[in-house]
Amino acid sequence: MSKEVCRLLTTTLTFHIEVDFAKYDLPFLKKRSDSHYEIYLDNSDKALGDVHIAKNGVKLEYSSELLLEEYIIIHDLISRLREGNDVVVDDSKSFLGYLSDGEPAYMIKNWEPWIEYLQSSMKNCL
Repeated sequence: MSKEVCRLLTTTLTFHIEVDFAKYDLPFLKKRSDSHYEIYLDNSDKALGDVHIAKNGVKLEYSSELLLEEYIIIHDLISRLREGNDVVVDDSKSFLGYLSDGEPAYMIKNWEPWIEYLQSSMKNCL
């Protein structure tokens, strides 16, 4: 009997200047080392993923099996890191699903339409 392994999704942010991670007010993070944080919910011991920090970049790794509200937390972390910075985001390895028109949705690309699509689908199920 084989155990199903969940995929790791990744989103990478590349900054044009050195990242001073300490200047960000980022909730949901527990420091493990100067270059490694874990993403946690405040009221849980469940780790949602990892944040790896390099000189000019940040890489987030997280499960493909998270709940919607957990993906929202990760999206919020990425948004806070992008705010006011000249940053390149690679979310090509963070496929979340499809929109109603078949367009793929990722952690940043098509995020808003994907959330709207999910919310409208949930309303139709009630």
